[in-house]
Amino acid sequence: MASVQSTGSLMRIGLVLAVVIIALRIGLEHLGASQSINNIFGVAWLYLILPVLFAWRIATFSDSHRFMALFKNVFLFTLCTRLMVLVTYMLAYLFQWEAPRFSVKMGGSVGGNMSPFMGLVLIPVRNAIFWIILATATGMIIGGITLWLRTLSSHQTK
Repeated sequence: MASVQSTGSLMRIGLVLAVVIIALRIGLEHLGASQSINNIFGVAWLYLILPVLFAWRIATFSDSHRFMALFKNVFLFTLCTRLMVLVTYMLAYLFQWEAPRFSVKMGGSVGGNMSPFMGLVLIPVRNAIFWIILATATGMIIGGITLWLRTLSSHQTK
């Protein structure tokens, strides 16, 4: 059964890449880069790429429970990256960062009459839960299609 161990190197690379992207985006936002440039540097793009790579690896090394292995990998990756982003929303509230994505108008925790509980806990956790569900579902669809196609192609070559 392919588990997190068979995709461990992909997971580590993806998480390191997520840290780099998050740090780069925060830096660009503080330097005043345009919103279109900042949107290029988002971990959400990884939710479209990593499930394909996970599925490819799982299809190569697994004979059973492939979709469960894919779900575990996609969910774990999504959970870890969203926890990283959650911390950025907490820091944005503490330091009152002015990037548009942290503003109350955009669903963030900066501005308005925001209480510490709302800015440090409620808004970041709400955003994390939303993104975990959305990214896991998206990853399972994209990764599931990849896994299905890989399985189909391997059966046709036998």
